[in-house]
Amino acid sequence: MLLKFQRDTLLKPLTQTTGFVEKKQTMPILSNIYLKKSGEQVIVVANDMEIQATLNVQGGIEGDDFAITLPAKKLQDVLKALPDAEISLEVIENKVTVKAGRTKFTLQSLPADHYPLLRVSDECVGQFNLAQRDLRELIGKVQYSMAVNDSRVFLNGMLLEIKNNQLHLVATDAHRLSFVNYALADMLSDISTIIPRKTMLELYRLLEDSDDQVTIKMYPNQVIFETQNKQLITKVIDGKYPDYERVIPLTNDKLCLINREEFLHAVQRVAVIGIDKLKTLVLDLKPNLLTISCRNEEQEESRDELAIQYGNDAELRLNFNISYVLDVLNNSNAENLQWAFFDNQRSILVTVPNEVDFKYVIMPLRN
Repeated sequence: MLLKFQRDTLLKPLTQTTGFVEKKQTMPILSNIYLKKSGEQVIVVANDMEIQATLNVQGGIEGDDFAITLPAKKLQDVLKALPDAEISLEVIENKVTVKAGRTKFTLQSLPADHYPLLRVSDECVGQFNLAQRDLRELIGKVQYSMAVNDSRVFLNGMLLEIKNNQLHLVATDAHRLSFVNYALADMLSDISTIIPRKTMLELYRLLEDSDDQVTIKMYPNQVIFETQNKQLITKVIDGKYPDYERVIPLTNDKLCLINREEFLHAVQRVAVIGIDKLKTLVLDLKPNLLTISCRNEEQEESRDELAIQYGNDAELRLNFNISYVLDVLNNSNAENLQWAFFDNQRSILVTVPNEVDFKYVIMPLRN
């Protein structure tokens, strides 16, 4: 079997799928990608038995129909090392030769019929569409609040909930919470599921800044995301998500309006002192003035001030994890953010003025 193609024809989809290949596998074949050519279409598949990504490549690869598996990371590195020229791929028994000009690599292959492709066997319980651009933006607004390797497995993912024909995406690590809402055009029954962290991060990378549609199909134990040339199948996390509505404060009456970009730059400046040490940011709130400061273990200090819109006479001092403040500032595109406080101890609510579709809750650090 001999194939010919331009390097980027295969390199681009390969780069988009290798993130789904786990480095440490109990099954060696899962370190490989699955390639199958059928007529003018080539599919590239990667999975780790929990998540499976499939990319369709239309045209650009000449040769006979085939199915094969190859080591994902090695093949990607090989293609990156080769010039952007015509590449040939030849299969002889269980070895594959990749050539471009005078450069040649030989890689080990494993049989394609041994590759454990994920299947969907249940009935679909909910389906809807939205633009790739919109879903990507929604995920970007909340994904940073997901927990990482928390013993409470349900926190290591994102809640996807349909309620009153509204799509809610929620993420929390029990110290902060992000919520975003999107009105759906389709009439759907209420349903919810928890999607793993890895799935949401990789999905965010796969989605394009485009009005092209992504179809979301929900099953009892799986969710499928489909675009014209990509498909992502993921298992879901079994568990009950926390009652996030109880966490969102409703009585915070001390409101201040802060320019997001000015606040971001100020936090970045003072964080030079503390970001690698205590990671504690101190906010002192006075009428129309915010003082931002940081101190590290060596008793070194940094300090900056911002003019803000805050007409309340109550003065507050709160401590926050620097990363939690930077995350919301970096992942919002709003000009101004409204920060709602209650006192020195309770969680604060960050929103976009005159919008109800985004909420970010941060718990202050205890003194």
